[in-house]
Amino acid sequence: MKIAMIAPEYGSEKAIAFYSKNLVDALKKSKISADLFTYTAGKPFSFLKILGNLKDYDIVHVQHEYNLLGNYGIPFFIVFPLIKVFKSRKAKIVTTMHTAISTKEKFLGSKIKNILRKTLYFFQNRWINFFSEKIILHQNFFVEALKGYGIQEKKINIFPQGILENIKLISKTKAKKELNLKGKVYLIIGSLHRDHGADIILNNAEKINGTILIAGNPNAVNDRNVTKMKNWLDYLKGIAKKNNSKQNIRFDLKKIPNELWWKYFSAANLILQPYRGSIGSGIFTDAMASQTPIIGSNVPFFRGILENYKCLMISKNDLEFPKNIKQAMISSNYKSMKEECKRYLKENGYTPLGKRYKEFYSSI
Repeated sequence: MKIAMIAPEYGSEKAIAFYSKNLVDALKKSKISADLFTYTAGKPFSFLKILGNLKDYDIVHVQHEYNLLGNYGIPFFIVFPLIKVFKSRKAKIVTTMHTAISTKEKFLGSKIKNILRKTLYFFQNRWINFFSEKIILHQNFFVEALKGYGIQEKKINIFPQGILENIKLISKTKAKKELNLKGKVYLIIGSLHRDHGADIILNNAEKINGTILIAGNPNAVNDRNVTKMKNWLDYLKGIAKKNNSKQNIRFDLKKIPNELWWKYFSAANLILQPYRGSIGSGIFTDAMASQTPIIGSNVPFFRGILENYKCLMISKNDLEFPKNIKQAMISSNYKSMKEECKRYLKENGYTPLGKRYKEFYSSI
């Protein structure tokens, strides 16, 4: 059995590219013949270089997110039939949907924009369903979203995002010293666009005892609207200036190399994820890899995690974040949450995930 994994290249997209590479490595460790083929995110013509390589594979596994190919995701309408044409007839397509937009989703902007986006997703999700033998989701809450497009539940399989194993961490004391930090550190890291809700924490900064550390690339590669990104960061800085009488807000806005990334996680007592909307989280997986508890928002993703793992606390509204941060830092609570992080890592690391995929591919 030979698997072709299709994903964006790391230079053009981070999260899905990194996940796909690690998954292919895990498959190989599980004795599955798997190869990774990449294209440039946002450039649909770069996909053409992949097609000629697919004919000898039994399964073509496509990593999908609506706008990965740019142009509002319209190129996916061409990509799926092209895969069918260029691969051998016996090969089957599996699609991992990293996001599934519900038919009930409401978008910012005009009514016309809402109608156009819903129309696009209406046809694209059905298109994916038509060409895919199986569809993979990372969380159960996405299942209901896809059922709204007529996709049968028996076609859907749930696989969590893989967790990195044996990452190199340093002690909290050393990490804080090297980052010039003291006391309790509450970390917001990664893409800083509106959906990730850093403004919610900043608006409550005076009620939080500890350093609120916001680390991220101001020119995040996944957000191609540079002006929109800059305006949002200026807005966050404005809130911080207004609410920083305790001097407990710090911005580290720069490109974060791998070593520094894990140094931030080593220094953090808690990871703050005040997310808006029904989205997944690569930051969550890195928090589990570093065994750092989370304070999350009341969204389906975190509610789904909490059903099985008590590695996080959920804030039911914006005002609950300071209270939950305080509760999580109580010694007994913190110890319990850390143990649940370890359990999540043990059960959902890339090694056990690779074994699960081996069984899955064999069953198709």
